[in-house]
Amino acid sequence: MTFNDDFPPVSKEEWLRQVAKDLKGKSLEELDWQISDDLKVSPFVHADDFAEPPLPFSSEPNNWEICEEVVVNEAVAASRQALEALEGGAEGLRFVFEKTPGSADFEQIFEKIHLDFIGLHFVGAGVAQNPGAILGNLERLAKQKGVATQSLRGSLGYAPAASSGIVDWRYLVDLVEFAKEKFPKFKLVTVLIPPSVGDLAVGLKSGNLYLEKLTERGLSPADVAATIQFSVAVGKSYFLEIARIRAFKLLWLNVLKAWDAPLNYPVVEAHFQPEAYSDELYTNMIRATTMAMSAVLGGADRLTVLPYDAGRESQATYSQTFSRRIARNAQHLLKMESSLHEVPDAAAGSFYIEQLTAKLAEKAWGGFAIGRH
Repeated sequence: MTFNDDFPPVSKEEWLRQVAKDLKGKSLEELDWQISDDLKVSPFVHADDFAEPPLPFSSEPNNWEICEEVVVNEAVAASRQALEALEGGAEGLRFVFEKTPGSADFEQIFEKIHLDFIGLHFVGAGVAQNPGAILGNLERLAKQKGVATQSLRGSLGYAPAASSGIVDWRYLVDLVEFAKEKFPKFKLVTVLIPPSVGDLAVGLKSGNLYLEKLTERGLSPADVAATIQFSVAVGKSYFLEIARIRAFKLLWLNVLKAWDAPLNYPVVEAHFQPEAYSDELYTNMIRATTMAMSAVLGGADRLTVLPYDAGRESQATYSQTFSRRIARNAQHLLKMESSLHEVPDAAAGSFYIEQLTAKLAEKAWGGFAIGRH
């Protein structure tokens, strides 16, 4: 006798008869979700819709990195905020540099930080303009602290193909080869996946472009793939955001397969769309938790939660220290109390999410294939 013996299987046909009865003449199709002009999903999905039971993407749990953003305007203040974040439980820091930092500022920011204990992520115009300078500063600092650069993990928000100017692919090749030796745990290129449903194909095309251009210049597909991460802006549509991340991870395996590269799921960093927040600050607190859940259940490898008063600090009753703490705690609830980091692909087996994942993947792959001709 098992637990399932108390619940005999019910076929899809039987369910549909009951649904029709409960709807009292209303068509089930009237409840379909029209996501876009050419994408619609039914609210009712059953095991009979799948030839085989859906399996988790991986047997490994998704222990994502709790990240916090530090906007660097002044080195001392940035250092103070970084330490506050780490003391409050952040596992990685995302430094935003609007201009390329000098070595003195770099040393000041990281004066009391153990470089090899956390994720080190660098974004902003100052990084995009001179990514090599960031790695050079980090190399000098690691040497001062007696830390091997090979032990450091992190990323650069560098996306040369997304710029409007001419791309110096030779510079990127040199950067990749340098990092392979000195910073093997760093992702150098960040591909932005736009927030709209139909734009998963854009992320695939961008990632594939780096594979094309860099392999033409002598790098192996494996080395190119290993240096790319994907950045997803998470919105407030709970199930859709879960499925978007899952669909993209599956699709990137298809791209790698075509290049005969190792089939490793892509590293996905997730952050919030600022437009998802409103002037209702306490609503934003709740919204942040559900958006964070979408990212985590979708399989994001790193998550930065936007403080509930972001861009609306003048409306807040409490300090920014408090709002950053609440943003951090949203992830702590998901990891330390809900233990979602111990579950491999927590959304797997949800027939509705599996259907939505498949539909998004099919639509995006069609868009990618058309763009490749």
